[in-house]
Amino acid sequence: MAGDGTEQAASWTSAAAGDATARSRIRRAALELYAEYGEDRVSMRRVAAEVGVTIGLIQHHFGTKDGLRRAVDEVVVESVVQTLATVDHSGPAAEVVAARDAAVREMLERNPVIVQYLNRALLEPGGRGGPLLEAIVDLTTRVVEGLRTEGLASTRSSDKVQVVRTLMGQVGELFLEPVVSAIWAHIDGEPALRPTIRITVEGA
Repeated sequence: MAGDGTEQAASWTSAAAGDATARSRIRRAALELYAEYGEDRVSMRRVAAEVGVTIGLIQHHFGTKDGLRRAVDEVVVESVVQTLATVDHSGPAAEVVAARDAAVREMLERNPVIVQYLNRALLEPGGRGGPLLEAIVDLTTRVVEGLRTEGLASTRSSDKVQVVRTLMGQVGELFLEPVVSAIWAHIDGEPALRPTIRITVEGA
């Protein structure tokens, strides 16, 4: 009987691991499809076909299509949180802030699909991307508050301006980069000479 219990436990563990892997694959596939085509143009059936699972399994994990979108939003937020957690806070305040911004930018550069998906949230702030934009802003607000509490961000300037400045410093240039590339290509600009973008947020 002990042996049977061990085998059953191992089976449950294997099933749970497979379930988690399937959930991760579904979220990733939905992220990529939503980023490329937009959520409205991607059905749950299409996501299921992309992953090679049944719609029933997607419903088991996420319930509805709105539930799947929220799970995709979580992928983006989790990626930022995990990236920020890798930054050392032992240096001077300015260096810590710069390192955090750079870490997020580098993560996004390695994951252009996240940038593409985030772009939809910014371009349609009143639409379905609104909750993701709000989640990113809320996360940034908490980060700024933490930095101010730790003495790593100035308290002489507005915390709200700092939130905008932080977000633009981390993602603003990446969002505008495709626009600059399209303009440069349309006017037949030399690729090696394409201008770069620098965003400055003014405010006290």
